[in-house]
Amino acid sequence: MSKLHVNSRLIFLLCVAGSFAQICTHYANISTVYIFYNIYAPIEYTIIFLFFKTSFFSKRGRKIFYFSAIAGLVMAIYFLLFVGIRHRFLSEWVCFNNIIYTTWGLSLLLDIYEDDSVYLNQKMPLFWYLLGTFFFTSCTILIFCFWDYIMTIRNKSMLFAVYGLFNIFMYIAFSIGLLLDASDNTMMNKKN
Repeated sequence: MSKLHVNSRLIFLLCVAGSFAQICTHYANISTVYIFYNIYAPIEYTIIFLFFKTSFFSKRGRKIFYFSAIAGLVMAIYFLLFVGIRHRFLSEWVCFNNIIYTTWGLSLLLDIYEDDSVYLNQKMPLFWYLLGTFFFTSCTILIFCFWDYIMTIRNKSMLFAVYGLFNIFMYIAFSIGLLLDASDNTMMNKKN
């Protein structure tokens, strides 16, 4: 892992943190399941914040990034201090965070599109990290937005299967990016 670039290390850390939350909730009793997912939300936010923080290079992109980052921080403080993380899954918080992540991804893509000196292609880890993050967050916003309603439906297995597919796609995209970064670093070390 020490040979990976910073953004790849952050994506790897995001995968580890997400896996830890999934494993913990699998073995937890029903009354503590929500706590693990609610603890994961600010950890995920921090990691993704750090991932995008160094990526913006236009003044407009940085303004959008920091404005939405502050909005996300205010929302986190609200949920942590006034709602609490023990009694239910805070789907509104996850939905809000996904909107922020989608905003960051689109804003970064706009920065790249408008700057002719920067390019992005499928041979670059950033391409796969953005694809995985954008696809998952933008597609699951509605699931988290209607979470309370979804939980009242008797047969929700099909919806959870769709959610699972988005999750799998994200992790496949992250894996491709990590492999590209690791193989790129291996090639550079062989040249030196």
